[in-house]
Amino acid sequence: MKKSEECEIVQDLSTLYLESLISSKSKNFIENHLQNCEKCRKYYNDISSDIFNVNKKEEQEDDIESSYLKKVGKHIQTLKICLVIIVAILLFTICFTTIKYYRITNVINTSYNKLESITTLDNYRLVQNTIYEDFEKNTKFEDTTNIYYIDGKYKIDTGNSITYYEDNSYKKICVHNDLKTIEYYNQDFIEMKKGKTFDIFTDITRFKELEIGLRRIGLTLREERFNGRDCYVIRIGNSNRHKDTWIDKEKFITVRVIDEEYQNFYREVVYTLLENVTTSNDVDSSILESESYKGYNKIDIDNNNVLEEVKEHYE
Repeated sequence: MKKSEECEIVQDLSTLYLESLISSKSKNFIENHLQNCEKCRKYYNDISSDIFNVNKKEEQEDDIESSYLKKVGKHIQTLKICLVIIVAILLFTICFTTIKYYRITNVINTSYNKLESITTLDNYRLVQNTIYEDFEKNTKFEDTTNIYYIDGKYKIDTGNSITYYEDNSYKKICVHNDLKTIEYYNQDFIEMKKGKTFDIFTDITRFKELEIGLRRIGLTLREERFNGRDCYVIRIGNSNRHKDTWIDKEKFITVRVIDEEYQNFYREVVYTLLENVTTSNDVDSSILESESYKGYNKIDIDNNNVLEEVKEHYE
C-alpha cells in the first residue's frame, strides 16, 4: 500500500479513533502509522484539539443547561411552596370566617328569638338610663326612663313627663310636670300595641336583617363583663365610629348599647328589664284626678291631622 493511501485511510479513521470506536487492529495500524508520519501526527493533533474544544463547549453548554434546569426546578419548588402557603392561608381564612360567622349568627338568632318572646310579656318594668356627651359643644346630659306595663296598660315616666297608654287605643294622656299641664289626646291612629315597647332594641333587628348576603362578616364579637354579668358584645363600625351592643349571655337580652364617634359624641344606654314587678297602681291614670295634680292645666286635644308617615310608623 502506498504511503499516500495509508495516510488517507488513517485520516479518514481519525474521528473514530479519537472517539475509540474502532477495532484494536485498526487502532494498532493507526498508531504505528502516526509514529512514522509527521504529517498525520500534526493532522491528528489538530483535529484532537478541535474535538476537545467541541466536547468542552458541549460540556459547558450541558453545564449551562443543567444549571438553568436546576434554577427552573428551584423556582418551581419555590412556587409550589408559595402555592401551598397561599392555599393554607385561604383555607385558614375561610375556616376562621365561617366559624366567626356562625358564632355571631348563633348569638344574633338566640337574642332575636328572646326579643320576640319578651314582646308577649303581660307584666314588666323596663328601665332605660341614657348618658350623652357632645364633645364638640362640650355638653353632657343624663336621663332615666321607666316604662311600666301590666295587662295592656302603660306608664312611661321620664321624670319631667309621664305618658299613659293602653294597647290598641286611640287615646293617650301626656303629663308635663315642668309646664304643669295634662294633655288628653284623642287620635285617629293607634300608637301603642302589645310588645311595641321593645322596638327600642332595634340593633338586634338590624343584625338579624344582615343575614341576607354576607354582610354579617363585617361584625365583630367579643366577650366582656358588665355589672357582674357575662356578656357578648357585637360591634359594627371601626375604631373611629362604632356601635357596641351588649347582650346578656344568660338571658340573651340587650343590657347596654354604646354609640361613639371619636372626638364627636358618646352615647351610652343601659337597659334593665324586670319581670312581674308592676302593679295596677303603677299604670293607673286616675291619680291625675288627685290633689297632687289640682293645679295642672288640663287640655283636650283631637289629634286627627297627623301626617300619613306618622300613622304608618305606628301601624
